[in-house]
Amino acid sequence: MDYRQTYVTDANIWIDLHAGGLARRVFDLPARFAAPDVIVQELLVPDGAELIGYGLASYELSGSEVRFVSQLRCRERYRAVSTNDLFALVLAMRLKAPLLTGDNHLRRAAEEHGVTVHGVLWLLDEMVRLQAIDMGTAATALGMMLVAGSRLPQQECAARLARWRSR
Repeated sequence: MDYRQTYVTDANIWIDLHAGGLARRVFDLPARFAAPDVIVQELLVPDGAELIGYGLASYELSGSEVRFVSQLRCRERYRAVSTNDLFALVLAMRLKAPLLTGDNHLRRAAEEHGVTVHGVLWLLDEMVRLQAIDMGTAATALGMMLVAGSRLPQQECAARLARWRSR
């Protein structure tokens, strides 16, 4: 993670981080986090305004970017991606920033457009690697996310939990 790097986020990243008790602590990382204003507005738990207070940057898309979202929305292969998630994709494209998402449909769309994609597990790994949290905290947070119903890859979660709990 590079302190100059901005990461565009979708809603489910914040929902998972909140479920794991890490929505505030992720801002301790040497990075910037951004989201389209429509995603910030849709966030109730955690509250989008609260995340802005922590440091989340909210961006409005231009008219041409909104038209591009509408064009993507009309394409058959993007029908499973929500409109707000397409806003996140277009913002990531504008900022030339990686996209943080746990949504597989959005992940595939982003990869088709050459956007680097990471998920909440990568973010937890980075928080541990950069010592923003310790392994025990990461294991507890991941466990809380899973209990809350986060749809994360079971094998990857099991491997991390085993590694983080063994140290």
